Amino acid sequence: MKKFFLSLITLLSFSVTNAKPLQVDQINETFDDLAYMFNNEQKDPIYKLDFLKNRKLDFSYNSLKIVDQYLIEIRKIGLDKLSNEEFTRIVVRTGAYVGKTIRKNDKSEQWNWVDFENAQKISPEFFKDSEKSLAYAAVLTDGQQFTFPLNKVIKFLNNGEEDSLYFYALSSSLLK
Repeated sequence: MKKFFLSLITLLSFSVTNAKPLQVDQINETFDDLAYMFNNEQKDPIYKLDFLKNRKLDFSYNSLKIVDQYLIEIRKIGLDKLSNEEFTRIVVRTGAYVGKTIRKNDKSEQWNWVDFENAQKISPEFFKDSEKSLAYAAVLTDGQQFTFPLNKVIKFLNNGEEDSLYFYALSSSLLK
């Protein structure tokens, strides 16, 4: 079990030893808005918003168990039934919710959202073989480590419960 946990942590976040100090524009406010939109946007709601109604989504780690259940329901319906726009909205808003949960609860690190281009500036070597995509459009960093909430949502949608957002967020906060 200990070996599995350590492997999981390694897969979920990467430490960058020669990273430059964080001196880039941050997009925290934008992603805080997207996190709020996850379950509150009525004009342009997330797919199957009704599943989230009357649920306690308070940016606690435990609330991510509800988010996991939401994604399980989306998988049951079938990803092939989603338009590209619906899929993107799910990934971005859910990832933003996960990221805000990490930022709010991990008191040992100061996590900030950065877009892909700024992540490359922080650590060109780490991102040299990466391409901009939905999974890496924005990442969380403390200036040395990176973690990828949007990518984790995509993995959950593709793989299921083995890519739990709840365990991902807990693991991200234990990476010290």
